[in-house]
Amino acid sequence: MALRDHSLDTKIVSAAFEEFLDKGYMGASLRKISEKAGATVGAIRTRYKSKDDLFLSMLKPFLDEIEAAFQNIKSDYYSGTDSNILLQLKASMKNESETILHLIFTHYDEAVMLFYRSAGSSLEHYLDVLIENKIAESVTFFRSFGYTDIDEKLLGLLISVQFNSYRQIIINCHDRQTAEKYMNTLMIYHSAGWVSLFRSMDHIQEDKCNEI
Repeated sequence: MALRDHSLDTKIVSAAFEEFLDKGYMGASLRKISEKAGATVGAIRTRYKSKDDLFLSMLKPFLDEIEAAFQNIKSDYYSGTDSNILLQLKASMKNESETILHLIFTHYDEAVMLFYRSAGSSLEHYLDVLIENKIAESVTFFRSFGYTDIDEKLLGLLISVQFNSYRQIIINCHDRQTAEKYMNTLMIYHSAGWVSLFRSMDHIQEDKCNEI
C-alpha cells in the first residue's frame, strides 16, 4: 500500500483557501486547486470526499469559534442582574457587537468566504441558521421579562435586518477602526428601534388593562 504524501496536505489547504476566497465555492475548481498545490485531483479526493467537504474543512475552525462565541452571547443575555429589559438588552447587544467584530477581524478572510463566497455549498444558508437560532433565543428572553404576546414573524424580520447589517460590516469595512465606527452607529440605530418597540408594547398592554 502506497504511503500518503503528507507534504501535500499544507499545499492543498493553502491552494484551496486561495481558490475559494478568490472564485467562491461555485467558481472554484479542484483541477485549479490541484495545479496550484502541485498535486493531482486524485490526491485531493483521497483526503476530502468532495469539493464541499474541502470547503467545509477550510472554515471548520472559524465555525467552531462562531458557535462558542454565540453560546457565550446567549449566556450573557441571561447573566445580567438588571431587571429593566431595555438596559439588559442594550448591555447584551454591546457585548454581542464587540464579539462579532472580534470574530470578523480575527478571521477576516474566513468571514468573507463564509458570508460572501459560500453560495452553492452546504454553508450557503449558515447566516439563516444563526438568525433562526437568534429568533428562538430572543423569544425566550423576552418572555422571561413578561412579554408573552410576541409576533415571531415581526421579530424575525427585525433580527434579520440586524444580522444582515453585521454582514455588511464585513464587505464594507476593511479595517477595524472603520468597522468599530460603523458598528457603534448601527448599535445606536438598532437600540433605538428596540426601545421604541418595547415602549409601544407596554402601551398596548396598558390599554388592554384599562379596557378590563
